[in-house]
Amino acid sequence: MINPGNKVNRVRLGIWPLQALNFFMADMQAGIGPFLSVFLLAHHWTSGPIGTVMTFGGLAGMVMTAPAGALVDATHRKRLLIVLTGICTVAASSLILLSQEFWMIAASQVATAIAGAAIGPAVTGLTLGIVHQTGFPHQNARNQAFNHAGNMVGAGLSGLLGWLYGFPAVLALAGAFGVLSIISVLMIPARAIDHEAARGLTSATGHDGHASGLQVLLRTKPLLILAASLACFHLGNAAMLPLYGLAVVGARQGNPTIFVAQTVVVAQAVMILASIFAMRLVDKRGYWL
Repeated sequence: MINPGNKVNRVRLGIWPLQALNFFMADMQAGIGPFLSVFLLAHHWTSGPIGTVMTFGGLAGMVMTAPAGALVDATHRKRLLIVLTGICTVAASSLILLSQEFWMIAASQVATAIAGAAIGPAVTGLTLGIVHQTGFPHQNARNQAFNHAGNMVGAGLSGLLGWLYGFPAVLALAGAFGVLSIISVLMIPARAIDHEAARGLTSATGHDGHASGLQVLLRTKPLLILAASLACFHLGNAAMLPLYGLAVVGARQGNPTIFVAQTVVVAQAVMILASIFAMRLVDKRGYWL
């Protein structure tokens, strides 16, 4: 018979490393991204090729997200998956320093996007496996708050280091955050993760050991509406911040790294508050509003 007290303790042991993972992986994933366009602009790239390589990365991430989610569902080695994708992300980003040729940068963006497509579902799976469905809304909101805080701190430090030492320092910071992400995920006790709950399977659902596949999306109208809403949101959100940064830097209206860092810090600070507010709104009004 499982001791409920031991279960609670295992969950508590996994919460802080999980939140630390969300904090540090933010800069590992996105720390270079906002500064990439500025870096390429300094190497005589124009906005067209910059937008093209960023589009390659976006398409690769979109295509690989569903297979990555299926892999996360199938494996009990979610922590190892995050470690491997973290290493791949930093290594792929390092290619930028080796060459600024178009196809090298494009390959770097594609590899980074593929690795990033696996990290998101893996962290979501870990969260579900630790706190289960009942605790997921609250913990997911905290995860997002820590993630945006990590982005904000990472962007601020990247701007400062980039201003003082150049782009290699930005890459070094992302590598350091990558190491801290790996340490964080390894601090999550393996016994704290319920891999059945991580797939959405619980004894209360009367499952037969098989998680739903892609068919559930086609059969469930609310999921289709949600998918369409998210697609429209991302089309509207697009790459406005990088484009804005390019325009200002191209007009020589400020220091490139400092300016990009400021825009990211402001945006992420707003999203920290939005994450916390959304958690409370969901409790009171539900998801639809």
